[in-house]
Amino acid sequence: MQDSIILLTFSEPSKAYQALGELKEAHAQDKLQLKTAAVIDRDAAGALKVRDGFSDGAPVDATLVGGLLGGLLGVMAGPLGVLLVGATGAALGSLASLDTVDERLSLLEQMGHSVPVGSTALFASVEEDGTDVVDGIARTLGALVLRRPAEAVMREVEVAQEAEEVAAQEARTVLRKRHEEEWLAKFDSWKEEVGEQLTELRARIESHLPKK
Repeated sequence: MQDSIILLTFSEPSKAYQALGELKEAHAQDKLQLKTAAVIDRDAAGALKVRDGFSDGAPVDATLVGGLLGGLLGVMAGPLGVLLVGATGAALGSLASLDTVDERLSLLEQMGHSVPVGSTALFASVEEDGTDVVDGIARTLGALVLRRPAEAVMREVEVAQEAEEVAAQEARTVLRKRHEEEWLAKFDSWKEEVGEQLTELRARIESHLPKK
């Protein structure tokens, strides 16, 4: 069986939920193995929102979708996903542009551009003997279909997560350096301020001490 990440994109939100229901039914009938799935949409600002989820044969809260699919959605919805796709790319993405997307973009970019603003999509991690079941559902409901090997997606997700960590570390280093520079510039004035207050405090303390 082929282990794949499937993306079905719809212009009508209800169709994505219907597709999820049909995938669950196919799973129950042993036509394929549905590991995890999530219904998402992209709002007018370009942000991805997870609306519904399914994991290991049971419905789950949208925030609890885990495994490879959870990692994928985390990257796509995060800063790196926004950077790869960009607000303009998300807004201009269309079903007709998918062939061009395939030729020149990474898998994460392909998936990001395949969920344009205003669309609703179903992401699913599946094992399937062939493409007939998922493609049949997509054809009936009028969905864009994107199918990629899970192993290839996993490699990109891992690289993306590493890149995010490196970027976060670099950001922390830059912020720390800037703070240090600001503190060094103010250190002398802080020292003078404390020194003046200590002098005044000592004077008040000495004024209350018994005179010899």
